[in-house]
Amino acid sequence: MTSIGSLVGQNVHDVLEFPEFRRRDQVSLIGTNSMVGSPNNFRCDKCYIVPNTNSPEFKERILEIIKLEKPSLILSGRDEDTETVATLLEEFPGLGAKMPYGRASTLKYALDKWESWVFCQKYNLPFAETFVLGKSGDFSQLEKFAAQFGFPLIAKPIQGFASKGVFFIRSLEDAKVVSEFPNYMFQEYLGQGESLDEYFRQLDGLTPLFAHAPNIYHHSCHTVIAPDGSFDPIFISRNEHESGTTVGFKKVQDPDLEELTKRFVAAFHTEGGFGPLTVQFRKDQRGVWKAQEMNMRTNGNTFPRFMMGQDDLGLILDGVLPEEKFPIFHAPEETHQLIIGKSLKSHIIFPEDLNQLQNEQVWSN
Repeated sequence: MTSIGSLVGQNVHDVLEFPEFRRRDQVSLIGTNSMVGSPNNFRCDKCYIVPNTNSPEFKERILEIIKLEKPSLILSGRDEDTETVATLLEEFPGLGAKMPYGRASTLKYALDKWESWVFCQKYNLPFAETFVLGKSGDFSQLEKFAAQFGFPLIAKPIQGFASKGVFFIRSLEDAKVVSEFPNYMFQEYLGQGESLDEYFRQLDGLTPLFAHAPNIYHHSCHTVIAPDGSFDPIFISRNEHESGTTVGFKKVQDPDLEELTKRFVAAFHTEGGFGPLTVQFRKDQRGVWKAQEMNMRTNGNTFPRFMMGQDDLGLILDGVLPEEKFPIFHAPEETHQLIIGKSLKSHIIFPEDLNQLQNEQVWSN
């Protein structure tokens, strides 16, 4: 698994080590990471230090590790890894490893948020109205976009993750500043903008030590698509945020969201996509459901969904490697109504292990 130190990596560890359905001893887990000090490194059977994904050396190092370890399956911890490794496996089909994320060409619809918008327009899927300077028009057209949808708008990196680099745009002056940033996009704010008025007033006063917009949540619709287009039951959760991180989950039933998600599944499969698919929805100012982002890899909600009844990891492994007969967890019916809260965890890292990984660039248990 790449980027094993990520929240996604922690989720995979937690699913495999779940005491009531432990499957950790049924896999050999090899992690890669660019950060030496991550506790997740030392929960693996073996971990390699690799260059940052964006560096030119990353691809060569990953290829070297795949040839050496000969993994049956490669999972991705971050978006950048997904595209790079999927492309690598297509360039070198003799490696034998598999990724459960469809073709590299379909991953762009989730990794690049402008491509998400174009994809949704092609298939008439509801998505937050989006504007990119140079593609949607010039700044005068952006002014019209802002007049149509009102403030606040959202500005975010076209290729970003975990809410990093996302801004509220409250005026044309804000928009002018962000328009100078490379590879940024503007979106309508999904939700009731007036609910943020008090928060914005606080930001205009004394500078807070920490800032967190109130009552931010989205609905996450998740399934796993098989290569033949069939898919597992759609799991819908209401995800509450705090400072860009999801901290609370509750499974919900919503027929409208389920039907919308089925349309996304059909569109992705038409393009050749398969594997895990997560679509984040919020209601716009008129109360209409629209997607704000899509994800086509293992993600940071894998363990909460597992505890509430959907074993993503088991479904992926059983679908990609059926000959292994990897067991799938079927949670008791009452767990479907659980409310899951997330908090920080503490882990011990032994100095000798840290030194080994730092000096040798590889650590094994």
